[in-house]
Amino acid sequence: MPILHIQFNVPGKAPDGSPIALPGKQGLHARGPVVQVAVGIMSAVVQEIAQQGASVPGPVTGFALIDTGASITCIDEAAAKTIGAPVIDRIRMSSASHAETEANVYPVHFEIMGSGIHIEAPRCMGAALECQGLVMLIGRDLLLNCSLFYNGPNGSFTLSM
Repeated sequence: MPILHIQFNVPGKAPDGSPIALPGKQGLHARGPVVQVAVGIMSAVVQEIAQQGASVPGPVTGFALIDTGASITCIDEAAAKTIGAPVIDRIRMSSASHAETEANVYPVHFEIMGSGIHIEAPRCMGAALECQGLVMLIGRDLLLNCSLFYNGPNGSFTLSM
């Protein structure tokens, strides 16, 4: 069972302007439990595309927020277009900021960089995440198979799969 542990180290400035390390809990509070990911098209779809002789764009990298408030894992719409992910369905999405809207569904694969953890997300919902500095939300559909320990006072989190 792979285990990923992230301890936040946040650079800051002292009153005199000199660099200091801020408490990790400030970084965890400001950014949330994020991991760096490389997102591409789901492996089975890549094989289908390759068999047709078409080229497959490479993955995009960025941050994914581990989001227990998201029932379904999401990919940024712009990132989905960049990697050439095909729309395989359309579903209704609700969020804290708006009522039901139509959302594309994409088959994606992602790697949590530096961990060797690779995850297939066959029904990843498209959402506008770029404005939050994110390429993905890792939702409860994938977290069902994980343990997550969020240690606010320590400024760290641990994810085991």
